[in-house]
Amino acid sequence: MEPLQLANAMQTVRGIPWVFVPIPLVLYLLTVRYLRFQNVRKLERRYSKYLNDPYSMDYKTAFEIFKLTLRDVPFMFLFGTQWALIKSYGIASGTKLLVQTGRLTNKATVGKRSEDTGALLGEVLFESIDSKRGLVALSKINWIHGRYGSKITNDELVHTLALFVLEPHRWVETYDWRPLTRLEKVAHFIYWKEIGNRMGMQNIPSTLEELQTWTVEYEKTAMVYAESNRMCYDATVQLFLRGTPKFLLPLMEQVSSCFLEGYVRDTMGIPHPPQWLQSAVDSIFYFRAWLLRNFFLPRFKEFNMGIYKASNGRWKRTKYAFEPWYVEETLWSKLQRRLNFGNRTTTPGPEFMSQGFLPEELGPTEYIEKSRAPVLEHAKEMKLYAEQGGGVGVGCPFMLARR
Repeated sequence: MEPLQLANAMQTVRGIPWVFVPIPLVLYLLTVRYLRFQNVRKLERRYSKYLNDPYSMDYKTAFEIFKLTLRDVPFMFLFGTQWALIKSYGIASGTKLLVQTGRLTNKATVGKRSEDTGALLGEVLFESIDSKRGLVALSKINWIHGRYGSKITNDELVHTLALFVLEPHRWVETYDWRPLTRLEKVAHFIYWKEIGNRMGMQNIPSTLEELQTWTVEYEKTAMVYAESNRMCYDATVQLFLRGTPKFLLPLMEQVSSCFLEGYVRDTMGIPHPPQWLQSAVDSIFYFRAWLLRNFFLPRFKEFNMGIYKASNGRWKRTKYAFEPWYVEETLWSKLQRRLNFGNRTTTPGPEFMSQGFLPEELGPTEYIEKSRAPVLEHAKEMKLYAEQGGGVGVGCPFMLARR
């Protein structure tokens, strides 16, 4: 470490009485501070030609930058993405359809729906939309949306896309150990814009700033209270809190409401949490950011979603959120099931497709065979679209997306 860098690092680690700290610990803390910002410095050196005009990058470059960003702030980025989906429940026209399908509000299907949503987004966001898995996963998303035709409007899709862009930015800016740079924010937007193009979305705002303005204006009229909003929110939160002791449920439900802004709570009919609880939740996140910034070494490898190719040629997961879909059985899990020991809903088994998945199989089980051929054909057509440069090269959205 250069003397000037060492001095700068020492100046930036605040609130620590250095005179009382042993020298090895001082050196460790200074090393943490220096390495913590190493990734963002490398990122801006590597992509320096885009600093003045980040909108000149293509979606492939944007994907590279996005993966580097995730190395630094994976938890808050994904947490923000998760709550972006919940925030979309403030659009009454969209939640009415979700209630009609019943997959989100039915306790028997909400777990798989949530796991599949995470798996599909993971394939698209972490494998790139040009990879074989990414092409097929996005084609499956299009096939599922296509079943509902005009019941899902273009503006609803663009708004959800906007939330997937803007909410992670808000969460990282507010609660993580460092803010995102403009280069990172625009890269994230450009990559999602290409996803939107391949989903057949039209009239997506051309810049991040325009997207922010569009979202505010759209929500003024479209984000209104409806009972279906509350039903979708309650179903999702109850899934999150599954297994929570009954005596803690009221408190944890109030904690969940802390993750949404006041105007969004109103559209879902959610009581506002007491100010002391909101302050406590904020303080926990702020403390986490301070600890990461000053005491924890950064991640040196790319963020791993915990998906691997099994010997049977299918993909399996090592991590899950609510139910162990696509997680391999082990001797221990088999013993648990045989003895009926523990929570069966969190123990891998054949009913959770422990043999693994193929991207075209994600989604409702009853549609696996019906959708397989059209999804794979759709992926071939999307590959040709990608080879022509995607939305930028072709000059229009992928018009076969919602047929």
